[in-house]
Amino acid sequence: MRLSIIIPTLNEARYLPIAVAQARHQAILAPRHEIIVADCGSVDGTAELATRLGTHLVQKRPALSSRAAALNRGAAEAIGDVFLFLDADTLVPKGYDRSIQQVLADPRVVGGAFEFALDGTQLALRLVEILNRIRYRIWPLYFGDQGLFVRASAFRSVGGYREQRLLEASEFCKRLRRWGKLVLLRKYMKTSARRFVEGGVYRVLANDVWIWWLDLLGRPTEPFGQAYLNNNRRRGLLPAVITPPIG
Repeated sequence: MRLSIIIPTLNEARYLPIAVAQARHQAILAPRHEIIVADCGSVDGTAELATRLGTHLVQKRPALSSRAAALNRGAAEAIGDVFLFLDADTLVPKGYDRSIQQVLADPRVVGGAFEFALDGTQLALRLVEILNRIRYRIWPLYFGDQGLFVRASAFRSVGGYREQRLLEASEFCKRLRRWGKLVLLRKYMKTSARRFVEGGVYRVLANDVWIWWLDLLGRPTEPFGQAYLNNNRRRGLLPAVITPPIG
């Protein structure tokens, strides 16, 4: 298996180093996996940092307009036969690559994702985890912070991500399921709880649940996408604090 790890970024200088280091440190298979950073116009030094970290940087002028556009652009330059789409604030578990290889040994499987977890200690965050795990067990539509992986051939067959600003991974899973089986790996992708902590755990959770229901009912969710984009852009106004890489 040749694995290409594709990380979309917009002002992620605080988190990118540890995510890249973890992706390398926690891998079991050889050779070293390709890591692509697809940047959406960061102003906090993320793009320059990606180059220093030894990743393959993908940029475009004008800047890529959405996370979905960045994922597609990164995939277009990837050389792997399997893609792992990884958020810049998400840490992979030990042996994640072997787990992917094992489930893809079944030709009926086209892709899948990992269990969702948050890195905070607040009790309310455990509720967020529980509700998310219930959600994707009832409706197996996975989100980007679960480390969605897919065969490159299947990705191209479905036409990649639709370039929407919100729930692009969920929509992608809907189309992937028509081509084959999606598998949930029982290992945890641990994502930063910053969005919940900064916005108020229950307030953010209530907003997320509302958006989930709108999506399930087939109602438009794009109007909510601008708020997520604005939040990412605000990170570029913060002073950069770089976390030292692991290993």
